Amino acid sequence: MKIKTIVIAPYPGLSELTLSLQQELQEFEIVVEHGDLSRVLPLIGRIHAEGYDVIISRGGTAKLLQQHSYLPVVEIPVSGFDILRILTLVKGYNAKCEMIGFPNIIEGFMSVSSLMEVDISYTVIHREQEVGAALADAKARGVQVVIGDSITVKMAAENGLQGVLITSGKESLMEAFSRAGQLYKSAEKLKLKNEMYESMLSMLKGGYAATDQGGKLEFANTSFKHLLKLPETADTLYTMYPGLREMLRDVSRGADFDRTTSVYEPDQGLYLRAQLLPAADERQLYMLLASEEEPEHSGLAASYLLADAPFFSYQEEAGQETGFQSYPAVVYGEKGSGRKRYVINANLSESRDGILCLHIRRPTEEVLKAMMELMLYGGGRVTIIEGAELLSAKQQRELAEFIVKRKMKTVLLFDKDPEILAEEEQLAGKLLRSFQNQSISLPALRETPWLERSIRACLIWTNERQGKQIAGIRGEVMEALLAHPWQGNFTELRTVMELFVMAAEGPFIEPEALTLLEEGSRKARSGLSPAPGKEELNLRQPLEDIERDIIRTVLEQEGMNQSLAAKRLGINRSTLWRKLKEK
Repeated sequence: MKIKTIVIAPYPGLSELTLSLQQELQEFEIVVEHGDLSRVLPLIGRIHAEGYDVIISRGGTAKLLQQHSYLPVVEIPVSGFDILRILTLVKGYNAKCEMIGFPNIIEGFMSVSSLMEVDISYTVIHREQEVGAALADAKARGVQVVIGDSITVKMAAENGLQGVLITSGKESLMEAFSRAGQLYKSAEKLKLKNEMYESMLSMLKGGYAATDQGGKLEFANTSFKHLLKLPETADTLYTMYPGLREMLRDVSRGADFDRTTSVYEPDQGLYLRAQLLPAADERQLYMLLASEEEPEHSGLAASYLLADAPFFSYQEEAGQETGFQSYPAVVYGEKGSGRKRYVINANLSESRDGILCLHIRRPTEEVLKAMMELMLYGGGRVTIIEGAELLSAKQQRELAEFIVKRKMKTVLLFDKDPEILAEEEQLAGKLLRSFQNQSISLPALRETPWLERSIRACLIWTNERQGKQIAGIRGEVMEALLAHPWQGNFTELRTVMELFVMAAEGPFIEPEALTLLEEGSRKARSGLSPAPGKEELNLRQPLEDIERDIIRTVLEQEGMNQSLAAKRLGINRSTLWRKLKEK
């Protein structure tokens, strides 16, 4: 297959020379386009669309093409023969001559002119816009003949000066085509190798992708696009996952999302890891790994929550002020009771970059260090911390000192009243005292007087997400929903409503939908485990870690009641807590 090449010729003579050499350049399919600096940029779009393999040009035109085209651009060199021809031509001039040109042209001419003892002054330019001023200055100094490229000679004539065009001979043009052929063959080898690597990555079960700091996908294998539900035409992540912008910013600041910390996308049930990749250009590139399973060594799950208004606000009904009066603060209530939603709504005005949620999985020193680093990277960003009660007393004191000393905007989430946690020796006194001025209790959904409004608000929200237009809920269905215990609170309500709306075929939620109520409840409650997406015990870890995981799981299943958990495990309360806190 021939190498499809376009030659951008700044002057007509170069076009003629190129066309005359086509018989000697059989491996190339050559198209010649006349254009200098002033015309080259409008050509780039068409050049890219027509599928050329390489561009050949010279001088400033070649330099401009290199800056604005992703195609390889080969510059026609100014050979020693070209320089000798021009110097021989002007040597007998009985007029003051000066050369005006780009550095690559000037340097060669000056070297040869000194050997030939031809005295020619010169002015170096770096942009086309500098030509006019250089010509005006030369004319003021009595220069009569200007040597330069096509644009310089053209403007010289407009200023009443004689111009001598630096032309390229056959040997220079042939050298450019030789380099173009070598460059194309090297690029084809790399292209084949890249295609092989991409094919191998596409076969891997895990999701792999490379993206730049703007979220533009440089590569994504089939598994990655499937896991993130990206359309085949997707070229950016931020459209569907705007929270990843903050994640990549933190990676560029030094965050390590590879071992200790992973990023959890709660709406998709996905875990993401990221690393900064070395790049040949000035861009920052990142490698992303996506999985439905929590990484084996991860002890901390970070989520970047956007500050979007929720479908329901406690403050509106309870008459509470929006926003926290001070930090650190605590929001506690049952799982699914809207604790994160409450924090988001309370911080809409000051969390334009979103809110960072840190969910502690393993209470290790590495996890504590990773938490503090992420909070520092975020600057004034609000940070939610879940699972602080799992940390040892010493770690809790370190965390409290860090938050207070650094004045971090921190909100801790608990399932139970912090005072009760302190009585049960799950909360250190120093951490408890740090937020006593700002502690907010959220009621369970079943205990609120605005349950019906929550149900209707959730219907509206689900309509928008699914693109449906369900107008209302039949009375029989509403009565059943109002009588439902809603053990999973808002999480359960959202899951149930998603099933109802998805199954609805008419404008109302009909009584037949109630057959899905129990299914939605089970699905929601199973998703409220301490480690979302993790359905079985991780046995690839030390025995003491397995033991702690079992204890935490039983505690969760027993509603964090230590007496019941200890009885079920066949140990006393003090032994249970000692084993949970052991490192």
